[in-house]
Amino acid sequence: MKMNQFETFLMTFDFGRKIYLRGIVKKLHEISQLPPNKKILEIGCGNGIGTRLIHEYFKPSQLIATEYDESLVEITQQKVKDLNVLVEQADATKFRFANNEFDAVIGLSVIHHIPNWEEALDELHRIIKPNGLLIIKELSIDTFSTFFGKISRKFVEHPYDDMFTEKEFIDYLKQKGFKIEVLMPHSMLGFLSDFYLVARKM
Repeated sequence: MKMNQFETFLMTFDFGRKIYLRGIVKKLHEISQLPPNKKILEIGCGNGIGTRLIHEYFKPSQLIATEYDESLVEITQQKVKDLNVLVEQADATKFRFANNEFDAVIGLSVIHHIPNWEEALDELHRIIKPNGLLIIKELSIDTFSTFFGKISRKFVEHPYDDMFTEKEFIDYLKQKGFKIEVLMPHSMLGFLSDFYLVARKM
């Protein structure tokens, strides 16, 4: 799903985004306890700020960063050109990757943008190795049902009619064969509530 001008501004405002995402990536690294030197896929890399932070904290042997928006792919490629990172355009519901290819998939508030989110989770389950991890910070429709969430709807475009509740998301992961290892709330900028999640493919 394409972003509007306001969302594009938020995605490319490096200073604020770097501060915000550093805390998130640090927390995801802490709760996942993923060892270094793993093969990692990042979904929805945006402008590459999160990509650099994932590289810094998780210290992967290989990091592939994917993004649906081709203009952001070009920005990320420039931002991480000094790192050993492959950046490419991709649709999270149909990756080119082999079955059981990645030790972990990391997403920083990405899946709620995808109307057919079940297909995206199917695909992530396919490409994660047995015993591998899905490591995400995510939003649900519950986020946009609060007072501040309803206000934010006026500024950001999401597939609200197709967005999952937190319960639906968790239930679907379990149905696919993921074990939920960590599920904890996170308050986004003090106004919107979302969650951290670490799920292991069994």
